[in-house]
Amino acid sequence: MSLGDSEANRPPTVLPTKNEMAGLIASKDWSTTALGDTNSWSSSLKLIVGIMTASGFPMAVRWGPEFILIYNDGYRSILADKHPWALGLPFRVVWPEVVSELMPLQEAILAGKSPGVYSEDRPLTIRRRGMSWETAHFTVSYSPVPDPTSSTGIGGVLVTAVETSDRLRIEKALEFKTHELFEANQRLQDGQALYRSALAAGRMGTWETDLVAKTRLWTPEGMALFGINLPGGRGHVGGAQDEYWSALHPDDRHLMQDFHELADNQDSFTSEYRVVWPDGTTLWLRGHGRVVARTPDGKAHRLVSIVADVTERKAAEDHAQFLMHELSHRSKNLLAVIQSISRRTARTTTTMEDFESRFGRRLQGLAASHDALVRNSWQGASLADLMRQQLLPFTDIQNSRVELAGPDIVVTAEATQAIGLAIHELATNAIKYGALSVPAGKVKISWTFDSESLASRGLLLKWVEQGGPRVVPPSRNGFGHLVIGEMIERSLNAKVTLEFLHHGLEWSASIPATNLVIEAQT
Repeated sequence: MSLGDSEANRPPTVLPTKNEMAGLIASKDWSTTALGDTNSWSSSLKLIVGIMTASGFPMAVRWGPEFILIYNDGYRSILADKHPWALGLPFRVVWPEVVSELMPLQEAILAGKSPGVYSEDRPLTIRRRGMSWETAHFTVSYSPVPDPTSSTGIGGVLVTAVETSDRLRIEKALEFKTHELFEANQRLQDGQALYRSALAAGRMGTWETDLVAKTRLWTPEGMALFGINLPGGRGHVGGAQDEYWSALHPDDRHLMQDFHELADNQDSFTSEYRVVWPDGTTLWLRGHGRVVARTPDGKAHRLVSIVADVTERKAAEDHAQFLMHELSHRSKNLLAVIQSISRRTARTTTTMEDFESRFGRRLQGLAASHDALVRNSWQGASLADLMRQQLLPFTDIQNSRVELAGPDIVVTAEATQAIGLAIHELATNAIKYGALSVPAGKVKISWTFDSESLASRGLLLKWVEQGGPRVVPPSRNGFGHLVIGEMIERSLNAKVTLEFLHHGLEWSASIPATNLVIEAQT
């Protein structure tokens, strides 16, 4: 098939709308904002927006000197009535009520003077629902987003946020319930029904421990959270029969002794730990313990405990940590590739103008590969889509001088970058010296599987030129030769063949199956 023949089936230039914000970002006219048209966005901005919109965790990017706001679906609840009006507006316009507090933090990060900010349960007095003021609490992380096009090397600030207002209210309720339980020991029968209803609604459970008698009395809600079932709710403290110790995660069992020591020295304390049910289910619990009676020597005699299930909150925190690690990993990889391209280009150029021209074109090629990856949420890229993206700057999409032929294949993110750079260098050479430098010249790019075995078959990728000027092998090997040869072989464990034949240049790469994500032959 030719580039012209495939125009009707060519993927759209905007991101597919898998969620509301991805659709709003893709359809917005960014040329009216300080960021400009999306075609002029840096690779770093496109990368972070792609990662952010693919995540369900509340995230936002504040980009450039004006900190233009771009955010994902998870962040909408934080904006409340300010969504979708806030998209593409400066931070000062969206959150004027907190500019004096937060703007200096962001400016320090953008200037490269701060490595980032992390704050737990930060109170902010804001207006986000009409004209009503409220004090909300957030656990937030402000992280710098590297961008080589920025004068400071930082393009903007990545904000990950979890609103903790509800959790703080729950913790206050837990503390209140602990105190209430202390008083309710005198009138337990009267308030038992109401109290049990509150525990069930809040996924909370309680029990009382007698450290002298070595007994423990559980409520049904408490036993349910620990995955235990005791006749009459009566348990035992200490030894092999201790149901509390047995239910604790093996890595958290040492905390039991710590809690007893705390009870000997203070009237109340907080706790957070894991329990493992008999079926293997693991829950995170957080709560309070309160001493209600002491022995004559001041040691804890009886204490009541109340805990709540916080498994979902812990999972959200773990996911946020994973996202930050993944973002750091991908940013470092991208910077390493850009630095390598810069060094290699500098070695083969003699003037600054030549360097800027070549380096800029190669960055455009890298950005084209990233566009293909973003369309698939960084889960790989369609090989056909990657070829079209790389060839668009070199040839009219309507003509038939470039032919693409091969089955539907998705290659990994690493293979996308390596193959994309190689195709860019081959196209550059063809435009300057090869088949695309004359009207009659043609290029055929084909790919197929090199084996019938599904378990071991790899990819055979070919670039064949015809009808161009007489082929003359270069007198010396430059950066382009390194990209289409050694770089492909080393990064993909591939085998590359390059031939300068009389009818035109021929290049092929045999790429192992480990670089393929999806292989569906058409």
